[in-house]
Amino acid sequence: MGFLQPILLALGVAAAVPILLHLLQRYQGTRVVFPALRYLRRAEREHARRIRIRQLLLMLMRVAAIALLAAAAARPFLRAGGGSHVPTAVVIVLDNSMSTGVVSGDRRVIDDLKARALETLDRSDAQDRFWLVRAGSPWEPAWPGDAQETAERVRETMATGAAADLASAVERARAILEAGAEGRAPEIHLLTDLQETGLSGGAPGPGQPVPLLIWAPDDAPPRNQSVSEIEIGGGAIPPAGLRTTAAVRVSGDTDSTVTVRLAIEGRVVGAATPASGSAALLALPGLPQGPVWGYAETDPDALRADDRRYFALRVPQAPGVGVTAELGLAESAIDVLAGSGRIRRSGPGEADAVLAPGLAGASTIPAAATVIVLPPGSEAELPGLNRRLAEAGVPWRYEAGPDSGDTRFAVDASDPLESQLAAVRIHRAFRLAPTDGRPSGADSALLRLADGTAWAVRGPRRGGGRFILLASTFAEDASTLPASAALVPLLDRLLGAWSFSARAPAGAEPGTEIAVPAGVSEVERPDGAVEPVELGMAYRLGPEPGVYRFRADGRVVETLAANPPARESDLRRADRSRIADAFRGYAVSTARGDGWTEIIYRSRLGSDVWRPVALAAVLVLLLESIAAAAGTRAGVRATAVPAPAGDGTPAAT
Repeated sequence: MGFLQPILLALGVAAAVPILLHLLQRYQGTRVVFPALRYLRRAEREHARRIRIRQLLLMLMRVAAIALLAAAAARPFLRAGGGSHVPTAVVIVLDNSMSTGVVSGDRRVIDDLKARALETLDRSDAQDRFWLVRAGSPWEPAWPGDAQETAERVRETMATGAAADLASAVERARAILEAGAEGRAPEIHLLTDLQETGLSGGAPGPGQPVPLLIWAPDDAPPRNQSVSEIEIGGGAIPPAGLRTTAAVRVSGDTDSTVTVRLAIEGRVVGAATPASGSAALLALPGLPQGPVWGYAETDPDALRADDRRYFALRVPQAPGVGVTAELGLAESAIDVLAGSGRIRRSGPGEADAVLAPGLAGASTIPAAATVIVLPPGSEAELPGLNRRLAEAGVPWRYEAGPDSGDTRFAVDASDPLESQLAAVRIHRAFRLAPTDGRPSGADSALLRLADGTAWAVRGPRRGGGRFILLASTFAEDASTLPASAALVPLLDRLLGAWSFSARAPAGAEPGTEIAVPAGVSEVERPDGAVEPVELGMAYRLGPEPGVYRFRADGRVVETLAANPPARESDLRRADRSRIADAFRGYAVSTARGDGWTEIIYRSRLGSDVWRPVALAAVLVLLLESIAAAAGTRAGVRATAVPAPAGDGTPAAT
């Protein structure tokens, strides 16, 4: 005998109510016997035993009825023939996402999940059919097979660096059963840590609800901390050889500080101890030109997979900067940048960025270069400049600005450059206007004046490259900028981040598919294995986090960092309402701890006997009603007033 919902046996405590009522009925108040009624005491003694037996039987029938109803609600079944069952189709959805690699107590959660899957397979029959769906490896096929083959695949399952969408995995299992059950009783066994971030609400397709049996650990998840984000150089990759910074954010549910180490290609270059939930800013030495990789890590905790986060980037050489006309004091600022290695001086025809006052020498500027246009000294030259802008594929024009005296920049004090520009006074500025009346979605204002008008505008040129238009020249009669300390930082921003915005690639998650870069012939995986690839093929990253190195002719030409999604580090488990919302339309049964074998095979563990038990409860209630009614009629007859005595005295008053 077993129960599919043993927790509902707790309803049997209601059987104490009839017992309490029976005990309370035994209490009687003070009895006064009238002389004329003393002859009734003999009759009372004769009927007392019968009354007590009737009341005891009524109490027992009420207790039995309540106990039978509680047992029926718990879904009892009989284990027939040592647990044999009808042929069944079972899809085992095994959660092997990153979070299941956490160590709880002295075991990993995934080891407990695999043990429950093996219990399912140990109790199978030869007629059963199985599929294994690994929820943390959604790119893998659903593995069909018998119990022995499936058990071997379960033992081989390891936690990946990817996330699991449990609702999608269960929907996938439902589709498998609809297509392949072939008349067998269907069941879905979901073995998971029930991570809240792995559940998404959804409704199943039409059809009969499929039994969904869920097992999850019954202990609270351990505290966890992780490296959730790395940003190099404030998002813009610095040129080769220049020092920069790396911002490393640490997330977690602890209140203590965390030790963070930063490494470049395996060599530790910095460390800090930020508080959990904050970011540490670490100095980064000058990096060599070309592909570079590294990581930030914390001390190991219960979940090792998120204690290290990788990054990969391509460090460019310093951009070549050309000038098409004399810039006055700005030439000295450019020399300062070149002397520090942040730019290279080159001719306009070979430059990556070109400063072009009045767009002079436009024909010599490379199509892929960024052209930085400064306005002329007088309004009379604006028509010629606007014509050259149109010919160069720049959809903006210069217009005469207001003659209302000096103005200043609108600044954001949190930006180091803009805070320096706060003291600069603009004496003369032209107005920048899009040629079609409104800027395109790709154009943006980099700097604005206090009245909101744009002072620096950036956008793509037709035919390639970028443009940056400035509303004022670098002459002393146009602004105080040439004599201020903000000139060098402004040119550094113009010729660096604003011209190229080279950012570290976002990377990818384990298991995702990527396109093979041009010229690459092989890929080195994080575990050291090397795989041949071809141009145009789709390459799927492995399940483990780390750095992938793409090689051409034996040398590394590109790198890619694969990191687990940050949401996998949140180990909070879903509550009952969240589970019910995620699996609407399924016949859900849950178990924790050692209760797994009590709920599996719900339609095939012997005979389901809840209906006979419920019918027995109804029959007992019917008998109790008949017995109670009979006792009431007997009580009425026993208390009827008898005929007067021989002396005419009434029997009772």
